[in-house]
Amino acid sequence: MPGSHTPKHVREQAARGELEPLYLVTGDDDAEMSALSSALADSVEEEFRAFNVQRFYGTDSGTTLAGVLDAAGTFPLLTSRRVVLLMQAQVLLTGKKAKAASTDAEETAAEGEATGPAKGSDLSLLKDYAERPYAHAVVALFGRGLQRSFMALAKRAVVVTCDAPTDILATLEREHGVRFEEGARRLLRDRAGDDVSRLRDDVERVALYAAGRTEIGVEQVRAVVTKPGAVGGWTLANSVAGGRTAAALRELRLLLAEGGVPYMILGQLRSVVEKNVSGRDLPRALDVLLRTDLALKSTGGDPQVLLERLVVELCATGRD
Repeated sequence: MPGSHTPKHVREQAARGELEPLYLVTGDDDAEMSALSSALADSVEEEFRAFNVQRFYGTDSGTTLAGVLDAAGTFPLLTSRRVVLLMQAQVLLTGKKAKAASTDAEETAAEGEATGPAKGSDLSLLKDYAERPYAHAVVALFGRGLQRSFMALAKRAVVVTCDAPTDILATLEREHGVRFEEGARRLLRDRAGDDVSRLRDDVERVALYAAGRTEIGVEQVRAVVTKPGAVGGWTLANSVAGGRTAAALRELRLLLAEGGVPYMILGQLRSVVEKNVSGRDLPRALDVLLRTDLALKSTGGDPQVLLERLVVELCATGRD
């Protein structure tokens, strides 16, 4: 039912297949938001996801909220539910595109009319949709800094706030059943800074590396987090090959944050396709690789967004 709910509640809904028509997700924990988007997409049967799961990105020049909601109107194919996801929704709902368009058209728009979708109009559109959402679709918007806008719709939609705990490291220790020595904690915090996603990724890697240990020291942390290139590419490749979308996206972000070259990462993903994809799925996988390659070479978008989209599509590609 509508209201303010926790990420855990939404994951449980997705696991049961009992989803609401509209989810509004915000906060500063990108890893949690990514995991929720994957959970919603995975609620559709794997063999039907290619036809019934559609992702939009607010950073794409052609993306509008009206287009996203219109896509939800398409009836699902061979299943009961269609899932439409809008990532980086803050780009649309804060009016950034409208401001940029207005600046570019300053000379020809003397009366000061906005040439792009304004914040107020998009929020009104979202409110109208929340009143009468499509029964056959699940629409989810993900964006940072939208708590105030989203909470105003809590009576009509499920609002989820993915804020990292005050002491995220202590929370992660409990999740993995380990305790870091003080020196190891400092090393992890110094490396991650304010990046919660990086801290979460580092702890997960170290816990895996030190499997079986309940006390983890500086030596174990340094062996993993100071040598990202030694395992990062393989971890990403293995996650994509196994169709683990959330894990693959975490690895991709970590690689890019540590200076990974987009073209090299693209090469790793091509190798995954060549080794793991065959039959009727191969042409589709090669097509998304080619499109990403062309977009990267023509500066057709943010490299991280382009690679994230590629990873999501490859993880959804079936294996014969």
